Amino acid sequence: MTTDWNDPHRLPRFAVPRRYDVTITPDLPSATFAGNVVIDIEISEPGHRTLVLNAIELDIQSAEVDGVPATAELDASTERLTLSSNEELDIGSHQVTITFTGTINDKLRGFYRSSFTDDAGNEHIIGTTQMQSTDCRRAFPCWDEPDFKAAFGITLNVRPTDTAVSNSPEIERHDLENGLVAVKFADTMAMSTYLVAFVVGPLEATEWRDVNGIPLRLVHVPGKGHLTAFGLEVAEFCLAWFQEYYGIAYPGDKVELLALPDFAAGAMENLGCITFRENLLLVNPETSTQPERQLVADVVAHELAHMWFGDLVTMRWWNGIWLNEAFATFMEIAACDAFKPEWGRWLTFGIERTVAFETDSLATTRSVEFEVNSPTDAEGMFDVLTYQKGGALLRMLEQHLGEDRFREGVRHYLRTHAYGNTETSDLWDALEATSGEPVRNTMDSWIWQPGYPVVSVSLVEDELVLQQRKFSFSDGTDDTTWMIPLSYRTSTGSSTVLLEDREHRVAVDTDGPIIVNAGGHSFVRVEYDNDLRSRITQDVLPTLDVLERYTLIDDAIAAVTSCRLEAADFLDMVSEFRNEDGLSVWQSITAGLRLVSRIIGTADERAIFERMVRELCEPTLQRLGEPEIGENDLTGSLRGLLLRTIALLGNDEPSIERCRQILNESATTAVNPELLSAATTVVASCGGASDYERFLEGFRTSQTPQEQLRNLYALAEFRDASLIARTCELALSHEVRTQNAPFLLRACIANENYGSAAWRFVAEHWDEANDRFPTNTIVRMVDSVKLLTDNDDVEMVQQFFVDHPIPQAVATLNQILERQLINAKATETQRPSLIASLQR
Repeated sequence: MTTDWNDPHRLPRFAVPRRYDVTITPDLPSATFAGNVVIDIEISEPGHRTLVLNAIELDIQSAEVDGVPATAELDASTERLTLSSNEELDIGSHQVTITFTGTINDKLRGFYRSSFTDDAGNEHIIGTTQMQSTDCRRAFPCWDEPDFKAAFGITLNVRPTDTAVSNSPEIERHDLENGLVAVKFADTMAMSTYLVAFVVGPLEATEWRDVNGIPLRLVHVPGKGHLTAFGLEVAEFCLAWFQEYYGIAYPGDKVELLALPDFAAGAMENLGCITFRENLLLVNPETSTQPERQLVADVVAHELAHMWFGDLVTMRWWNGIWLNEAFATFMEIAACDAFKPEWGRWLTFGIERTVAFETDSLATTRSVEFEVNSPTDAEGMFDVLTYQKGGALLRMLEQHLGEDRFREGVRHYLRTHAYGNTETSDLWDALEATSGEPVRNTMDSWIWQPGYPVVSVSLVEDELVLQQRKFSFSDGTDDTTWMIPLSYRTSTGSSTVLLEDREHRVAVDTDGPIIVNAGGHSFVRVEYDNDLRSRITQDVLPTLDVLERYTLIDDAIAAVTSCRLEAADFLDMVSEFRNEDGLSVWQSITAGLRLVSRIIGTADERAIFERMVRELCEPTLQRLGEPEIGENDLTGSLRGLLLRTIALLGNDEPSIERCRQILNESATTAVNPELLSAATTVVASCGGASDYERFLEGFRTSQTPQEQLRNLYALAEFRDASLIARTCELALSHEVRTQNAPFLLRACIANENYGSAAWRFVAEHWDEANDRFPTNTIVRMVDSVKLLTDNDDVEMVQQFFVDHPIPQAVATLNQILERQLINAKATETQRPSLIASLQR
């Protein structure tokens, strides 16, 4: 395919790179680097004298084509480097050589600097990379598009004391006359530029582990080796598990996991050189909570899943990034479910799926896949619709086809397209070929249409009537339909239908309960008529699967938000769940209680609501008792959740005092991590200036990344205007890393008492925040403005973003602003009737 040279986003296709020989010489103290790249290319069309590739923020020193000097012109506006030769380039092989210099930047993209302070107070600098989506061009000139796959040979000229890591194993090193050491790495497989990685600095590494012939180790800053065992355990398990699942050997030569102090994303799937935020890789199992350990396991599994799905087989263009990330999300859950079955990972995925439901219920939602013209357009794909909705759709498809048929289709896809690039339809075709089912038509109805269906269920004589319509928080009509794989269960057993039309009827013969979306795997909400809803009694609830009970609550919360269900009726509904013991169900219940809490606000009737919370939650907390050695991890998580809920939403003084005692005991003795985490939140929410100083000191002196973040985010929980103002100021100081500061401000805006003041602080410091923070975190920083529902706040927020758009996240910002309006309407509509019901 020949691309129009005037297309500002796609490079011409007559020149294709085959191999890069990249040499980088970093000067970490001065934050600069020098480089040289030799690129072997293939020319497929005659008559060209000019080559066009990508580069930005580089000073080009010289350029040659086949050893002959060429003119180099860098256009910063298009991020293109044009090389002009005096001679026409024949069809066949050629070689391009470019020397350049650049800055090791502080923007956490391209080749950037990270830092840490040792125990003696000395600062140390690390040079590291983050190339996705289109930042490899900031490190060296290249054809920076995903379908320009090539092999990469990396050489790093570093100080003798520095550790150097790249995608492939080190194969040679020798001393240079300038006192540096040249470290040469083996060629990679053919891969995309966004997967290139190299890291240099005063780092330490664990011993190598052998995983079925694959070397594995973890690289970290000095002094944190004691936090590496769990991450390595997860990686070792997943590396073996994925090879068995995919039926294909690991495509690289080694795996190194790198824990970095500064990292804008969560982690990055660079082949053989996977980079992470420290809290997503380094953890002490003895002092961390189950969710904190699960997060580490999830992310390690996610990135390793990409080694096949993303690295070995890669999307042709950025419109396919959703499938890249959605599949890795699906595989992370599957792998973690195998790693720790007791975590019930597919159940807890229900909570994550809810976040996608919420966004997909908006008028401003988008289709999962959409046309992407520029790489900037693709930035909007790194959201919950890609990760959570995409992952949920793949889970729905897997359950519909069956796990074995689904896996065989995935294997067929990877074998067919290994080392190549694909479109989304290639996966559907592979699954269709191995299963015989209409996969492409089914999945096209989900990925090319925004939103999702609600299935209305009624019983007419002896027929079960299933009707689909698009669900939305707002009123309106929409004739969209989906091909829905849907299971239902009656007293006589379970059945599955593929609901293709607006209405589907099934003959049934039962007077008992009927459960639609049995198993809870389909990406739908369910709306029972009064008769069928009345059959799901308190006696029936224990017979339902945990995920089925969860979806009952989750669907009810959505109905409250859309004002189709009274908040008071929701409270009546959850009162039937006093005997519940499923963590996922309680997570949904407490989410609903937090919604009701914001609707009530500071009304006098709040005390009645608080009593209801205590009466609902206390029986389960009492049944759980005190922590026991060897108890199920989820039991501990549920205990912590209930204690926090009773203390804060129930405003229970004995529970608040218990939390303070737990926190005090933690200063001198080991305390159950789940209780300590709950106590930290509760004491911060109810505490004063001395508590603030305690958590601030804890942030500064914590021994693990999880403890540090726990203490940091506690500073956003205080119900004191001056303390929240201090936290906002702290976020803009150099004491808080720029990777964390936007999320600290987001937590401040979410503060139920002083979120409005925190938002005004952010608005006043908007330019400073945009200058300092990674661009991908700006929209995440303001996500919690959707919780500000007072009229003045709504008016200010809506107008502010008319004047201050976020160009790299237009769609996501529009979703946040729409959700704020919906929340404000729900609060205004629900509050009078809710308060009236509490008075009765």
